[in-house]
Amino acid sequence: MKRSPAAIEAISRVRQSMPEEQLDVADRMAKVNACNVTTFRDEALAARLDRLKRSLVAHYAGDEKQHRILFIIGASHSGKSTLIEHALAADPAFESYVNVEGVNAMPVLYMPAPSPCTLRNIAVDGLEGLGYPVKATLTESRIWPLFREQLKRRHVLFLIIDEAQHAIVSNNSDWEIQKVRDTFKHLVQMPDWPLRLILCGVSPLERLREGDKQIASRSTVLNLGPLDKKQHAPHVRRYIEMIVTEHAEMELGDFIGGDFPQRLIHACDGCFGSIVRLIRLAVEFAMVAGATRVEKAHFSKAYADISGCSPTSNIFSIDVWEGVEVGAARVVDDQPEPSDTDEKPKRLRAGERRK
Repeated sequence: MKRSPAAIEAISRVRQSMPEEQLDVADRMAKVNACNVTTFRDEALAARLDRLKRSLVAHYAGDEKQHRILFIIGASHSGKSTLIEHALAADPAFESYVNVEGVNAMPVLYMPAPSPCTLRNIAVDGLEGLGYPVKATLTESRIWPLFREQLKRRHVLFLIIDEAQHAIVSNNSDWEIQKVRDTFKHLVQMPDWPLRLILCGVSPLERLREGDKQIASRSTVLNLGPLDKKQHAPHVRRYIEMIVTEHAEMELGDFIGGDFPQRLIHACDGCFGSIVRLIRLAVEFAMVAGATRVEKAHFSKAYADISGCSPTSNIFSIDVWEGVEVGAARVVDDQPEPSDTDEKPKRLRAGERRK
């Protein structure tokens, strides 16, 4: 992430105030977080990107208009953005270069969906991402031809819009949604420039595809569904080993056998991104404690930190855990412990208040 000089100065002052052991943890965790957790999903995305590239190089030979749009759909915290970022970084086809005209060419433009996600705002943010100044007076009808022109000038071959479901939310009438569809179809059908569009987001993004036969015939889908407790337990066990022993270079306690991977999947509701986050937080708790080995207790602390659960509803420390509803962790009562003669207070659920 590129930071401004002012941000670097401000962060440096905070860093100077911190003890060495805290800086050591911060630096070690920065390395851990920078590592990619390679999974079967990386291969699935790579295969679909290869298909887009094959259709791209066949553009002038006639590719029958297929494979011009890729939808990547998954729940929040399923790891969509990280998956795309690592795929772009690993593929030389997406590297910037200086073209024969001396222009800084950027094969891929990656942009988050604006808020509100109107068609004009998409074009404005896209132009800004290309380094092109935009006049506030430009109308939607004038700004889109300019955006298409600049995409060609900067040799953009792949346009990636993250959180693209906002295009559905912000344009909620059938007419407005169809206008979004038509605009996206026009992008990938420019006669003088081949462009591939990647739309990434959560439901209801699929409405863009399901409601238009032309988009459906020109697109493919990568669905990042939740991990299954039985089917993916061996994979999750490998993710734990990878992050702890390879990325963090720490020892791993003897606890990941049995039902521990299933507990982890359940605690994160099957979301891959949340699973990785929880493993990394357990590693951080171990580092802060000065430990060289990551234990089950560090996962319990990490889950309590994320969910706010009490010890009696911590999925990693209780015996019967499958019935604990994810996201419904009970609030820890900060009142003093009652004496034997006091009536035990009713345990609170999230959002409840004492009367």
